[in-house]
Amino acid sequence: MTYKRSGKKLIKKIVCVSLVSVIVSSGCSFSFSNADERSQNPVYSYEGVTSGNIGSSSTVSQPQVQAELISGQTENQDNYKPSNKQEEVITNNNSEMIKTDPFDFNGTKLTDSSKSVSGITAESSKFDPREFNLMTSIKNQLKLGICWSFAGNAALESFLNKSNLGAYDLSEEHMRWWAKEGTFNWRIGDSEGSTNETSMGYFTSWQGPKLESDIPYNGNMTTDEGAKKPANFDSAPRLGYNVLDVVNVATDRSSVKNAILKYGAITSGYYDDAKYMSQDSTAFYCDEALGQTHAIAIVGWDDNFSKDRFTGKVKPKSNGAWLIKNSWGNYNKENGYLWISYEDKTLLSYSDNYAIARVQKDKGQRIYQHEYSMSSTLSSDVVIAANKFNFGQNEVLQGVMFATDSIGANYEIYYAPEENGAPSYNKRMLIKSGVVPFSGYITADIDNYILPTGNGSICVKIDNSSQSKKSSIGLEKNVKNYKMFVSKASYGQSYILSKGRFVDLNRVSTYYPSNVVIKGITKSIGGANILAGKDRYETAIRVSANGWSSAENVFLVNGNAIADALTSTPLTRLLNAPILLTEKDSINKNVMNEIKRLGAKNIIIIGGENSISSSVADELKKQSFGVERIYGKDRFETSNRIAQKILSVDGSKVNAYAVVNGYQGLADAISFSPVSGEKNIPIILSNEKGRVNIPSELKSSESVLSSYIIGGESSVPQSIESELKNPARVSGIDRNDTNARIIERFYTSSELKQVFVAKDGYGNQGMLIDGLAIGAYAAGENSPIVLTHGRLSAEQKRVLEKKKIDKIVQVGNGNNSMAVTELLLMRDKQK
Repeated sequence: MTYKRSGKKLIKKIVCVSLVSVIVSSGCSFSFSNADERSQNPVYSYEGVTSGNIGSSSTVSQPQVQAELISGQTENQDNYKPSNKQEEVITNNNSEMIKTDPFDFNGTKLTDSSKSVSGITAESSKFDPREFNLMTSIKNQLKLGICWSFAGNAALESFLNKSNLGAYDLSEEHMRWWAKEGTFNWRIGDSEGSTNETSMGYFTSWQGPKLESDIPYNGNMTTDEGAKKPANFDSAPRLGYNVLDVVNVATDRSSVKNAILKYGAITSGYYDDAKYMSQDSTAFYCDEALGQTHAIAIVGWDDNFSKDRFTGKVKPKSNGAWLIKNSWGNYNKENGYLWISYEDKTLLSYSDNYAIARVQKDKGQRIYQHEYSMSSTLSSDVVIAANKFNFGQNEVLQGVMFATDSIGANYEIYYAPEENGAPSYNKRMLIKSGVVPFSGYITADIDNYILPTGNGSICVKIDNSSQSKKSSIGLEKNVKNYKMFVSKASYGQSYILSKGRFVDLNRVSTYYPSNVVIKGITKSIGGANILAGKDRYETAIRVSANGWSSAENVFLVNGNAIADALTSTPLTRLLNAPILLTEKDSINKNVMNEIKRLGAKNIIIIGGENSISSSVADELKKQSFGVERIYGKDRFETSNRIAQKILSVDGSKVNAYAVVNGYQGLADAISFSPVSGEKNIPIILSNEKGRVNIPSELKSSESVLSSYIIGGESSVPQSIESELKNPARVSGIDRNDTNARIIERFYTSSELKQVFVAKDGYGNQGMLIDGLAIGAYAAGENSPIVLTHGRLSAEQKRVLEKKKIDKIVQVGNGNNSMAVTELLLMRDKQK
């Protein structure tokens, strides 16, 4: 379409094409509606647009800017197609199928008249924001058909100005190029046009905006004529505000007025045709439902605007009009603004009427997302959907953005760990709940929910059953023959709950490719030090390299036989030696290189030949290392032999010993190991029933005056205490609480130089091996080990909150990163 101005100049106009909905049940079969069912909107026939499904193309990642933008990781996307083994139908527990309905996003009815501008309310007969200096400058789209970008920027500029955050001139050129080339799924040309969903997707995915002063508009040149993407498209800074909430506004007059007063400009569109325009180009009225061809922003109203000013083809019956911010420059005596009659049949005739409702100053957050625009919805009685992301190290969740039109519905937000490659609904953890406040994009603020590193899912449940209405959540999906938007998705991104389990949405051929509108807003909590390698062997090497520039002695332990070496920390500290790990029959190259870097002369092997074979010892001897083996017939005897070795090296320093259960107390031994190393306290392992054989050398030593029992009475019974020297028990209700009690008892200073956070072996005792490697180093630093399999226990938190911690060190990779994040947050609060 074109707009004829002054009988001379033609201005290209945009076609605002509404998208379609996919109606999906979280327990029902998927179905979708054809856009051409909406016969009252003939604009759907423009460019042959109808709804349905088309193929996908590859995903391209977005460069990092002020707020880091994280797209979901995908597999083989360039040639990605669903496999032959697909779940073609998703049903609820009753195998009910949902009927096909056309998409019609329900807008938000706004009745709040408390918002006013200089006493003006929604009941006032007139509001013109120009009179209050609330508008930014009029712009000119020139010959390009991208008025959707001008309408979107007008809405955000208006909100920022009205909120006293600044009068900004935002770049349409940046948004124009963002929506080209398919990088972010949009492939909009310079004249095809689009919907207001494009600009809202741009804002809510934090891809923009940028400033006009950095990326000025080039409206006189199309790409066919040689226009190029701006050289600073990526490097130019984004505006220092991120959009959090976008309200989809209902089309009734009261709602629109209230929205204007509360938020500022509202995006919309109308059917532009010169025959319906007044002779002075200031007033427009169309009495036919012809669809929409031009995007604009509604900024004010006048109930008494005379019907006689509409001098086009037809005249409305009554006075009253909306004030429109246009994008054709100062082309009329209203300086580029336009009045459209309340009775116009095209203005507000679609559901893409949006207002920016909340922004937040950029805080260096990341946004995790799989989609860049909402084109459809999933709906059922209750919708439970999830997006899986690969979260980074030491991140906290500070917000979850989702889209819905289920106003008044209850929502719940969960974190779901990955299990067998999919989100585990049974292991979900509630993060927040609330009531859907409006229709549109909603961001629920989260108070620093600590995320595990790696794959995990954010789940959103929408339950509108209390209102006997369907529940919905936004979806990005293809529209058949709608060439301007091509959705992209892969396995392992978006899921829907069906019969109690999450089903990969993109393994359902009817809906591939599609992604749910659920975004995670996170903040990386910096300041941690990480001693971790690709495996336990590499982690031990990192610990050694960090703690020792050289060492005459090195302890060698089987990486899969932790029990043998549990009690070796005091001896390693006494000999100032690191612990390195090996396999039974060979030493890998990297371990050998570390031994040589240290300049070691002596290798002390812990455990018998079933742990580390004689061939390993022989190889070390061939390379001129002295080799000593400390072992017994079992772990208990080995602990006694280590104690005897400690006494032989420097028995005068041994004033106490400790008893730990050799089966149930492995984690307790690791917790106590820095104390045992620092204070030269041998650790003796009891048998499974808690019985213990104290070496005679310890019993008879005059310097040994006391003992410790580490663990509760279920590990080492009270009856054993009579056999020990002045015993003191240190224990909690579990391994984590015992760890806290050890820190509380032996690290009494209010300041800690370091804490070393390692995995506690919960569910897999082999995971304790990193704690074994760090024990001697921690002892030398007079610093504790914090054992965890996720977040800190209440006791650990109570004890550590009292400490001022200088350095927080994560040992090994895994869920111990959550406790590291928690400690970083504690430390930040103390500053």
